[in-house]
Amino acid sequence: MRTFTRHTESVVRVIVRQMEETLIGGRTTAGVVRIGDTVRRPIKPGAAFGHELLRHLETRGFGGAPRFLGLDEAGREILSFLPGSVPPELGHFSDDQLAAAARLLRSLHDATLDCPVRNGNEIVCHGDASPCNCVFVDGVPTAFIDFDAAHPGSRLDDVGYAAWLWLDIGNDDLSPDDQGRRLANFFRSYGMDAEQVTQSIIAAQRALAGRTELAGVCEWSDRCRDWLERNRNRVEEAISRHRL
Repeated sequence: MRTFTRHTESVVRVIVRQMEETLIGGRTTAGVVRIGDTVRRPIKPGAAFGHELLRHLETRGFGGAPRFLGLDEAGREILSFLPGSVPPELGHFSDDQLAAAARLLRSLHDATLDCPVRNGNEIVCHGDASPCNCVFVDGVPTAFIDFDAAHPGSRLDDVGYAAWLWLDIGNDDLSPDDQGRRLANFFRSYGMDAEQVTQSIIAAQRALAGRTELAGVCEWSDRCRDWLERNRNRVEEAISRHRL
């Protein structure tokens, strides 16, 4: 009987492994898989904060984030699977996509205004609200994933970081004038005045360079900051022309 039980358990484990579908596109978390309508992710340090945030977002009826469903037998966190596609890299997004992303981020922030883990701060930041952590459905940004970097903070901190990555600020192929126009659109769609745009992006670039341990990311962040500092006047002039 014990032999039969061990054999059965072994078969079950094989079947589960065969059911696991590796999810690609993640840039900092390896070992993410899909099983049915759930996603399983390795636990990272500080995960309890993100779990508490996701529970709160669920109570507020915020549909732009996965649900936290507990831990599985392997100690991985279980999240609801959000159908759609996630860009593997930064890229060029249309004005409509940028506006939708900004509105989604605003909705996320608004849903955290009474979150216990806000800890007296303005909001809870996603911490890495880039297109590479966003689910698109029919080309429209509809949900953020990967809340490992979530933390209490300010709207401007999160919006500046998000604007940098959604617009790929620092890309030499994109003109400062058009980037200023797109930044005005992003902040306007969020509902925030564009007065402190460049300051918030430069602060985000410095912060990432100071905390990252990923190879090449610090250098890339510094290059992006150098581009913005060199082109700051043109960018800000374009923002002023398109703020209203």
